[in-house]
Amino acid sequence: MNRSRSTNARVLWVRFLLMASGRNLLRSFRRTAISLLAIASAVAAMIVFQSFVNGVKSTFRHDVITSNYGHFQITRHGFRKNDSDEPFAYQISGASKLRERIEKEVAPLSFFSQRQIFYGLLNYNDRSLGGIGFGIEAEEERRFLTLVQVEQGKHLADGGDLSIFVGFKLAQKLRAKPGDMMTVLVTTKTGSMNALDLEMVGTFKTGITQLDEGSYFIHRRISEQLLKVEGAPIVMIGFKDDDEMKYQKKLNQVVADYDPTLEVAHWRQLAEFFDNTMGWVEKQVFVFRIIILIIATISIVTVFMMGLMERMGEFGTMRAIGTHRQSIAAMIFLESILQSTLGSLIGVGLGMFIITGLLTNGITMPPPPLMSVPFHVTFLIPWANIPLTLALCVLVAGGAGVLPAWRMARIRIVEALGRNV
Repeated sequence: MNRSRSTNARVLWVRFLLMASGRNLLRSFRRTAISLLAIASAVAAMIVFQSFVNGVKSTFRHDVITSNYGHFQITRHGFRKNDSDEPFAYQISGASKLRERIEKEVAPLSFFSQRQIFYGLLNYNDRSLGGIGFGIEAEEERRFLTLVQVEQGKHLADGGDLSIFVGFKLAQKLRAKPGDMMTVLVTTKTGSMNALDLEMVGTFKTGITQLDEGSYFIHRRISEQLLKVEGAPIVMIGFKDDDEMKYQKKLNQVVADYDPTLEVAHWRQLAEFFDNTMGWVEKQVFVFRIIILIIATISIVTVFMMGLMERMGEFGTMRAIGTHRQSIAAMIFLESILQSTLGSLIGVGLGMFIITGLLTNGITMPPPPLMSVPFHVTFLIPWANIPLTLALCVLVAGGAGVLPAWRMARIRIVEALGRNV
């Protein structure tokens, strides 16, 4: 019986503290509004910045995939580390059967292309420059690798068999323009030299400096004739959705079963600069969060402490009529928790409004590392990060009330009552 009465008394006391804390917040509306604004601003800033980072990741990821990599690339073991004297020892033949297996056992593909890679000398008039040549399936790549944009002229897919598509900066160095004839000089599989005259149908821009300055595309079937090889060392694939990681395990199994000498590489394994760049961005996010939380905590403690100092006479009266200091501290702490929770919820709404209303069209950013053209970033609502941001801000803002609660609870009764005079 005594235990039941004790429990009921505690419940009633907690209810009283909650009601008293709520009334105090409503009574001091101006101070409460200032505190809520500080908390909401911090939460909104963190959400907007995280949405910006998510947009950068999504845009940069799409650009990397659609520039030169696809979702996955299939090669023979050792091709990526090839330093032998047999550059054409890793050719893959019969890739159409591999495509059938992948689409039957893994998932439908939106992109499947074989690529020949070689080093050759481009000659135009009296100028000669070395570059990385790619023998590609032009129509297939134009449909998926959308970051390869025509700078001048037309795409390789619109040209004849004896056409070449050159990086715009490489073309500038050669002082060549669409319609000019140039010669490609290569070393064949047998070690002999071979040359072919090709018409430059256009120039391209990817934004990736390495490609724009030193690469060119020709039709794959022409590259086979030029190099005297069959097949290609790289098979690029792309799935119909961007969640390609869910296919990786099954894809590895199918490819290994088809030919144990083949291996699968995800685009992030090939584009190492992506993880380096995103790691740099994530560190910025972390520092930004810490700065926001520190500023918000200082602001909240200052505003909260000023409000409590104005109410010191009230606390003195409560102590004088027998209210225990722990009860006063609990009431003050509950006020800070209520403010932090309400302010954080308002901040989430404010952040959503800023993202969907003010930043709906995104912003244009300067070129990231290793790229040469600006890119447009669309702000993406960070749904996965909102609960963590909300909990973090409630914890920090609520914890900001610990010091004021402790100080008010330990103030002397006489000193506090003196504030009523």
